[in-house]
Amino acid sequence: EMMVSLFAVEPGLNFVAAYPNGESALAEIGNAPTDIVLMDISMPGMSGIECVRQLRPMQPDLQFLMYTVYDDDHRVFDALKAGANGYILKSSTPEQIVDAVFELNRGGAPMSTAVARRVVDHFRPVQENSAIGEDKLSDREYEILKLLAEGLMYKEIASRLDVTVGTVKQHIHRIYGKLHVQNRVEAVNRFFGR
Repeated sequence: EMMVSLFAVEPGLNFVAAYPNGESALAEIGNAPTDIVLMDISMPGMSGIECVRQLRPMQPDLQFLMYTVYDDDHRVFDALKAGANGYILKSSTPEQIVDAVFELNRGGAPMSTAVARRVVDHFRPVQENSAIGEDKLSDREYEILKLLAEGLMYKEIASRLDVTVGTVKQHIHRIYGKLHVQNRVEAVNRFFGR
C-alpha cells in the first residue's frame, strides 16, 4: 500500500497495478503496458525470484527491481540470475526507491550500497589463504570456520570444542575482521574460495 501511494502521485511515473502474490502477477502482467516491476522476494506462495524467473521469458522487455529485506549473497545472486535488473533494500527511503525506478528506466542497474558491495566483492579475484596477509587465522579460528562451513550453530560449535558460546562468538568476530566480511556465508566463501 505504501508503494502504491508513493508511485500513484509521483510525477513522471504511471502506476499500473499491484498484485498480492507472484501467481497473480504471472496471470495479469501484460494486460496493460508495463515497463518496470517492483518485486518483493518474500511473498505468499511463489517467491519473487521464481516469479521473475518465469516472467522474464514471457515479457522480455520488462525490467525487474527487487525490493526486499534480504541482502545475503544467495538471494542477491539468485535474483540477478533469474533476471532482476536492480536490487534495493526495504531500508531505502521513498526518495531512493523512486530514484531507483528512474535509474532503471534510464538503463541503469540500481542497487542498495550494501548489495552493490557484495556484487563487487564477489567478482574480486579470490587469492590463496595467504591473501589474509598478516592476519592469518589461528588454528582454533580455522577449526571454527570449518565448523561454520559445515552448518553448525554457535552452541553446537561450543559443545564440540568444549568452550562457551561467548568464546565462539569472540573467535567468529575476529575471523570476520581478519577476512573483512560481515557474515558466515561471506567468511566461508572468502576463506575457502567458493
